[in-house]
Amino acid sequence: MTKRDTDKIYRRRRGSPALLALIVLLVLTAASALIALAWQGIQGTDPPQNLVVRLEDRSSSQEESSSSEQPPSSQESSSEPEEPQGLMGAVPESPRVRSDYFDDAMFVGDSITTGIELYEVMSNATVVAATGINLDNIMTKKVIELEGQELTIPEAMTHYHPKKIYIMLGANGVGGLTAEQTASYYANFVDLVKSQHPGAIIYVQSILPINEAKFAQKYNGAMTNAKIDETNAAILQMAQEKQVYYLNVAEAFKDETGGLPASATPDGLHFGTESYTKWFDYLKTHTVTEE
Repeated sequence: MTKRDTDKIYRRRRGSPALLALIVLLVLTAASALIALAWQGIQGTDPPQNLVVRLEDRSSSQEESSSSEQPPSSQESSSEPEEPQGLMGAVPESPRVRSDYFDDAMFVGDSITTGIELYEVMSNATVVAATGINLDNIMTKKVIELEGQELTIPEAMTHYHPKKIYIMLGANGVGGLTAEQTASYYANFVDLVKSQHPGAIIYVQSILPINEAKFAQKYNGAMTNAKIDETNAAILQMAQEKQVYYLNVAEAFKDETGGLPASATPDGLHFGTESYTKWFDYLKTHTVTEE
């Protein structure tokens, strides 16, 4: 064997490892491709490494969905109204009734209520009212002349049989009584009225606003519309507790300042025919029907 032949054999042996590596690589590539095709044929999806990613994505989306479907928190639940159904506030606006709705109505109150008769606004209604009456003296002060007798307002009320009773009291006590005291006196009076007239619809009307400047000039009183609003809130709560109807008549009288317009009142408290007409227009559109 010559030296040239020996070199050829050596070169062939040196080239064989590279060829072997190439063959192995081709075989592995073909095997990987066959595995991938086989997986897709069985599962109809991508190879396992991609499937793992999608399962993680699905798990993540399920967690997000689960968190979004959690039941409302206790804070959200507490936003539901806690008041019972029924008398939950002031009587809302309703279809307008005719004047004869007041044929069987009785109005109870102080000097503001006496104006119903004075101005003949609703002459078909019964009025039992007197100047100077307030919740702390209405049970004992004899102010009504009837059949030759001097009677208290509760005594005089027993002579009538109304189906609707409208009460407006408290204006004369706002300066001297707290809102809670007014509501307490009011509750006692409402209890008496309910016992006297068990079948009647009872409306408790809000205290009306005043014109503070004119009122202070005329009466030197410490009454303010803020105090009236506070007292009305207490009266509303009382009406709910006693299950009688509250009429927010004050809203029909307030101007942009929350008070009684100066043009409507000579003394800051009382008013004339135009305002009484406004009052009854409000009453005609705020009524209830009991079965």
